[in-house]
Amino acid sequence: DMHLIQKKATLGIKGLAILCVVLGLFASAESAQDANNTEGELTFLKLKLESLKDRFRHMCNQYSDLAHNCSAPVHVGDHCFFLSNDTDGWLNSTLKCKDIGGHLAILTTKEEYDALEEEARTIGTFNPFYWLGLSDIENEGDWKWVDNSTLQVSFWNTLKSEPDNNASAGEAGEDCAVYRRICQMDAIPLN
Repeated sequence: DMHLIQKKATLGIKGLAILCVVLGLFASAESAQDANNTEGELTFLKLKLESLKDRFRHMCNQYSDLAHNCSAPVHVGDHCFFLSNDTDGWLNSTLKCKDIGGHLAILTTKEEYDALEEEARTIGTFNPFYWLGLSDIENEGDWKWVDNSTLQVSFWNTLKSEPDNNASAGEAGEDCAVYRRICQMDAIPLN
């Protein structure tokens, strides 16, 4: 009996070993197939990424062409500026600029100021004043642009007495008047 038990145990161990080898081979084949699938998926994703990059570059080139063919008369860097012909108050001017997809102009470079001053001189009207996106409506004397940034540098000459918050404008004083406006449309950066 003991010999029979040993023989069956040996056969069982050999069978178990064969089963392990077969399972190992099956797992190895499955793993190789997964690796091939993963490699195939990776290749597919790389091709898809390259295709998307090409489409993005094409769209950027089209956008760049549109940005450089700005319909506004003044184009400086990534900004287009439109000088209005009609006059209005500052608040209405901000709304009118929003209606055309922009905002009252924020001048951050001398190049922008010079280009706008030249355009205003070219237009040459009785009232040479234009609204910019700058006011002290929220806090008297605290000048802020319409994007809520503070005035850092001005490129224009200001009279020592201005802005004087003229009391003739009523109890609240003078924050704004009626002028034409300069609207700014920003191009989306391509980087």
